[in-house]
Amino acid sequence: MLTTLLLLASGLAFGQTALPATAADSQLKAKVDQLVPQLDSNEAAKRDAAEKELIALGPEALPLLPATGPRTPAEVRVRLSRVRAALVKAEVEAVTRPAVVSLSGEMPVSQAMAELTRQTGNKLVDYRERFNQEVSDPKIKVALEKVPFWQALDTVLDAANLTIYNFDDEKSALAYTSRGDNAAPRLGGRASYSGLFRLEPVKIEATRDLKNSALHSLKLTVDAAWEPRVRPIVLEVPLAELAVKDENGGEISVDQTERTLEVPVEVNNAAVEIELPLAAPEWSVKTLASIQGKITAVVLGKVESFEFAGIDKANGVSQERGGATVTVESCRKNGDIYDISMRVRFDRAANALESHRGWVLENECYLLDPKGNRKGHDGYDATLLANNEVGMAYKFDLGEKGTPAGYKLVYRTAAAIIKIPVEFELKNIDRP
Repeated sequence: MLTTLLLLASGLAFGQTALPATAADSQLKAKVDQLVPQLDSNEAAKRDAAEKELIALGPEALPLLPATGPRTPAEVRVRLSRVRAALVKAEVEAVTRPAVVSLSGEMPVSQAMAELTRQTGNKLVDYRERFNQEVSDPKIKVALEKVPFWQALDTVLDAANLTIYNFDDEKSALAYTSRGDNAAPRLGGRASYSGLFRLEPVKIEATRDLKNSALHSLKLTVDAAWEPRVRPIVLEVPLAELAVKDENGGEISVDQTERTLEVPVEVNNAAVEIELPLAAPEWSVKTLASIQGKITAVVLGKVESFEFAGIDKANGVSQERGGATVTVESCRKNGDIYDISMRVRFDRAANALESHRGWVLENECYLLDPKGNRKGHDGYDATLLANNEVGMAYKFDLGEKGTPAGYKLVYRTAAAIIKIPVEFELKNIDRP
């Protein structure tokens, strides 16, 4: 069962809610507005029923819940806290649960790929034309019933003689290409499937030091890929948790067991390579029969929007959602531009701001004028880098006579940072 680091959500000022974008949102908002006052009913049964109904609405109701403040009745404050906790838990579990696919019959490859995307939310992109490969669309036959995404994708790729290209520049997507003549099948091979992740050994290298026999070593390179609908920041691999056995059940030592490998993930990466350092076994050992280990994936959760109206007068104004607090400290003229200084603090950053904070510096930040026109920023300065907090001064050029009066600031960031344990076992790897 997946263990997650839950960061509890909160909303806007008490009595206010986010504006709905669709008719379905309007209905949901109306339901939330109806139920929230019942949390302060004189009858306990009505209070209990309203709390249960709010939880039953699901995670989509989270941004519509009012925040609590000094004037919020104590009973409402307690119950809203429980509702948020339950909805955030459900939201995180949904994000970290592997997608499943049901697909059967004969169909063109393009249709199978489209169905995989539709059913799972994982975008798939055809890169064959970029590689000057033939772009054919043969029919394939599959029989998949509630199969996890990676096994389903590998089934389709093998049937169509395709493979994944891990070095694409598509954000939140997987690219596929034609498979080489000597390429091994993806399904039923050496891959290990674990929830959102697929791990496959791709290379093993032996080093023999001719001056010092104690320095003989093996290095096993493993491809770690994930469902592209999630965004890992870093993969942590404690080498002390790695257990390696040969074909006779003997143990093969792991080097540097005191270390935890930290493998950062770039924004557009579809996979990363993990290099596992092993001691060279005796020459009689021919196979690494089993490599068992654990990975902790630090993954960004749902992206939330923080909107600040009247930005020209903002001074220490804060909003909190999902464990993230955004504070606009000031808006002031600096020569020909305006600087908007702000801070973003996370209740628990889960190592996502320590060595791997690049993602937060790439968050969206822009202004909306009174007509809803978008004005992007013209650069920023990092003003604070701490374990759980960052500060930025965004620069906006509004023209020679422009002012920020009437503008709204919009800042978007992942509000939940989740830790997902990934257990794996790789089998039957021939030593070089």
